[in-house]
Amino acid sequence: MRDQPQGDLRGLKALVGILGVLIVIGTAVVIGTVIHRLYARNDAPSMAPLAAPVPAAAVPAGLRPTSLAPGEHIAGIAAAGGRIAVWVSGPQGDRLLLIDPLNGRSSVVLSGGHEAAITR
Repeated sequence: MRDQPQGDLRGLKALVGILGVLIVIGTAVVIGTVIHRLYARNDAPSMAPLAAPVPAAAVPAGLRPTSLAPGEHIAGIAAAGGRIAVWVSGPQGDRLLLIDPLNGRSSVVLSGGHEAAITR
């Protein structure tokens, strides 16, 4: 290493300087882009697909709001295998419905804390 003249390191110093400048410029571009996106108005349409309206005939009969008694409300919904579990809460107590989304058939699994028969 000591046999190399000092003039050979000028290229390395120039390369380090150029790469340092490129790092500073790249950092400035990233910061500028973030600031621009924060303050830019969002006039472009969203790329998310819009949900198609569901025709009334496609809604299973078990999911119609008319099946709820006065004062009852849906307290929770969860997937249960191939069915939908709907927790209905109201003044008469809570009940858990299992609804088959393919045919709309529903069955009460639990009602007011008493287990009911499960229809399949």
